[in-house]
Amino acid sequence: MQIVTDRFILRPVTETEREAVLGIYRQCEDFLALGPDPYASMAMVEADIRHSEEEGGIFCGIFAPNMVGIIDFVPRLFEGKPEQACLSLLMIALPYRNFGLGADVVRAVEDYIQQDEKVEAILAGVQINNPGAIRFWQRMGYQIISGPLQLPDQTTVYQLRKDLRD
Repeated sequence: MQIVTDRFILRPVTETEREAVLGIYRQCEDFLALGPDPYASMAMVEADIRHSEEEGGIFCGIFAPNMVGIIDFVPRLFEGKPEQACLSLLMIALPYRNFGLGADVVRAVEDYIQQDEKVEAILAGVQINNPGAIRFWQRMGYQIISGPLQLPDQTTVYQLRKDLRD
């Protein structure tokens, strides 16, 4: 799987790129500070990649041309439901934020997901203590459908949904 646009390339990260992923996580410690583990570590990166694999996800680097962010998504069969996909994680390194990159990445992933005609909706979660992210997802067409909900890692989130088909 690879998504190519004029601004970036999305593709799964390789084992040899995990150090670069850790670098992105370290540049996103402002986001990590909102949760239970405020400091990036290789153990955190490996746990996130493992969790993605267990959910049937695709853990991708955002390359422009170097790695500038991460997006993790489950393109179909989220929670065993063929009609559901999920955007699990979006992190953009600090110097690349607020230039529309995150929105362009989300749109590209949505287009990729919509190629599967069975997928009717994309789910996501956003921490309740992250008002900027809540506004971002709402601007992208996602609606809060439930929450606040406490996750096993002790973060509290709103669950979001974007319907793809009428």
